[in-house]
Amino acid sequence: MNPFTDFGSMGRFYLDNESYGAAAFSFHRAIVQDATNADAWNGLIMSFTLMRREEDAQTALARYARQEGLPFDKNLVTFAMMMFQRSPLALSEWFRAMSKRFGLSGQERDNYAQLADEMEQGYRALEEKQGEALLKAQGVLSLEEFAGRTMELDVLTGESLDSLFSRVQGWLNEDTDSALNAVRLLCMVPDPRSEKLLRRVCRNEDANGKVITQALLSLRWLGVRGNIKIHKMGEPYVVNLDDPQPELTISVPAAYKPALDRMKLWIAKEQGVVTAEEYERHASTDEPELPADLAEKLANAEIPAVWQEVVHTLIRASYDHYYPFVPTIRNTREWSNAFLLLIKQYVEGIGEVWPYGEPERDETAALHRNWMLSAYPDFQASIEAAGKLRAMLPK
Repeated sequence: MNPFTDFGSMGRFYLDNESYGAAAFSFHRAIVQDATNADAWNGLIMSFTLMRREEDAQTALARYARQEGLPFDKNLVTFAMMMFQRSPLALSEWFRAMSKRFGLSGQERDNYAQLADEMEQGYRALEEKQGEALLKAQGVLSLEEFAGRTMELDVLTGESLDSLFSRVQGWLNEDTDSALNAVRLLCMVPDPRSEKLLRRVCRNEDANGKVITQALLSLRWLGVRGNIKIHKMGEPYVVNLDDPQPELTISVPAAYKPALDRMKLWIAKEQGVVTAEEYERHASTDEPELPADLAEKLANAEIPAVWQEVVHTLIRASYDHYYPFVPTIRNTREWSNAFLLLIKQYVEGIGEVWPYGEPERDETAALHRNWMLSAYPDFQASIEAAGKLRAMLPK
């Protein structure tokens, strides 16, 4: 598939060509051969992050921090802060490890050590308030605990490919979650059998919609390009992996950004950060970008990250389920109204008070909301679970 024999060079080749699964496989093998290969650690963490394999990225970042003989890599600081944002203990331990790496000035060492102290103090206060057991139940782990988790690539190192493909074939014939695990694993196994199985999933009329979309992503991350035949929603379709249309992404598609901006703008209006006139002037258009002065004001609004995550999760669920038969995002005010209705449902469902007025209601917004919910039938159950967890927290 490429002319290189060195795993590190192969990894960079794949990473540069957006074949993130094959890149992760190559970088992992390079680390198995030499655990002090700094470039391979950097590439592995980047590959996991670009595929949104958060748990694997956390594990790799933790192992990188605990591996002796590695230099400081400034490029990984942002990844660590993103991946450990809910685990202040692990983040403090990560920065403490960085403060001892070579390649830092004395001032940088002091800065990272101070950051580590502040984050550890924050964790201790949280531990005193909530208790260690509850924090662990929420996934707040130490760096050692993150590093000790087993990644699928660890298993691949010690398992024969014949055995692996036998297991994967079994998963594909089980429930949706098992099938998803199978196709997500196959993108990290650069073998002709992986491509064959993923193409078969794409053509399977009985496969779950999310599984087919993930199979398309896995083919691309495996390094496959060109036309892929799929069969979804009772319709045949061809997706060109060189330039997939609509956008094929693991993140929230760019087409939704204007609607998400208007959602935030409505909340900013309710908070008094922008005026009703400013909101109306922009919300009534479909301009893709906010004016600079309005964007600056919006940055001062307090929009809880969890609210945005709720909307992002629902967008991704519907996009995964229906792709490529997804709507063109026009009349973005109606989409933003749908997002606000969903946030309000979540906030009130977990037992909190919705602090703002009633979102704008119209039939189209309700249709958009219902379309997203149709791809996430467990939304109400997830709200109830979040409410129970909230009830366990100290008042």
